Amino acid sequence: MDLSAVAANQEMKIFDDLRKHQPVYWNAPSERGPGFWALTRHADVKQAASDVEGLSSAEGTQIVDRKVEGALASLHNMDDPEHAKLRRIAVPHLRAIKVQQWQEVISSSVRLLLDEAEDRGEFDMVEVVSARLPMLVLAQVLGVPGEDAPRMVDWTNRLTSSDPDDMVDKATLALAREELMTYFADLTEWRRAHPTTDLISVLATGQKDGRPLTWEELAAYYIVLVAAGNETTRHLVSGATLALHDTPDSWARILRDEALLGPAVEEMFRYVSPVAGMRRTATKQVIIGDKTISPGDKVVLWFAAANRDPEVFDNPGEFRIDRTPNDHLTFGWGIHFCLGAHLARAEVREFYRQTRERGLRFDVVGEPERVRHNIFRGWSKLPVRVVPAHRVG
Repeated sequence: MDLSAVAANQEMKIFDDLRKHQPVYWNAPSERGPGFWALTRHADVKQAASDVEGLSSAEGTQIVDRKVEGALASLHNMDDPEHAKLRRIAVPHLRAIKVQQWQEVISSSVRLLLDEAEDRGEFDMVEVVSARLPMLVLAQVLGVPGEDAPRMVDWTNRLTSSDPDDMVDKATLALAREELMTYFADLTEWRRAHPTTDLISVLATGQKDGRPLTWEELAAYYIVLVAAGNETTRHLVSGATLALHDTPDSWARILRDEALLGPAVEEMFRYVSPVAGMRRTATKQVIIGDKTISPGDKVVLWFAAANRDPEVFDNPGEFRIDRTPNDHLTFGWGIHFCLGAHLARAEVREFYRQTRERGLRFDVVGEPERVRHNIFRGWSKLPVRVVPAHRVG
């Protein structure tokens, strides 16, 4: 079995079987890349994410030996202490209390998208809503002019949504990286001369080891923010739309009771698991479960599988909007916990809050198309029709 090439509609069944029979499973090398240990239990994934001494991110976090950032060393592909030094520059700008200051930015972006959705009536959810929501917000958080937000969507599509096994796509990735870095190089110089309160100003004027960040450090930061700042929210909204369509009583209950919105959003993150997994490399002998991991071995932390572990979640295959507690690992764990988790949660909560307030629902009217990717659980196309459910209040 080659887990780097599992079909999208098979992965959860395979994860369930592995978790039950071979929770620490050796996936043999293939033409797609080196072999790796696959972790599917919640406890094992959490242990591995916490073991920063024995399991390193520095050799790449994708299953295949390819990084969105190219040769640049980014937060994703870095260990402490360097990781901590870079991360702490942006963390204060993305804490929950800071994200509250961006609420009107988030609210206005959602209003724009829902207005367009209602005008269109029938459309592709990914193109019109899911892909644009995080980029409209992130553009303003970063300090990118609003008219350039569509360019960020295009860069993200080319950086993260191409076929991970197609080496021809290396040229697509390289070109997208070059365009993005040229754009942000100019914006960085402008912000250094004219700093504001946006995130680019924070990074452009930030310091590491008593010096400004190098261009290589900044470029890797920008690529991660644009790519990672998009994928989680983008695929979450698409996947949640499908889950709500498949369980129509879920949205009907939310329409009746606004208190369900908070736990429902957390259940969306658990159930969809937009980031399926991340890779680590053993730096020493590590024991996980009943297996011995040798130095140099690759280890994949399957967050999507951990989020369906029956030892942690009752009836994990069910989409339950009132599930509590909900100790999902969608945003990771440990030092690499998602930098933009608060922003992603705020975007999704506001999107469904306004959808509920307008008394709308999204009906799936065509066949969804999944992204072929071994890191992201996402959708490239989702035909929907927006219809009134009932007016709230």
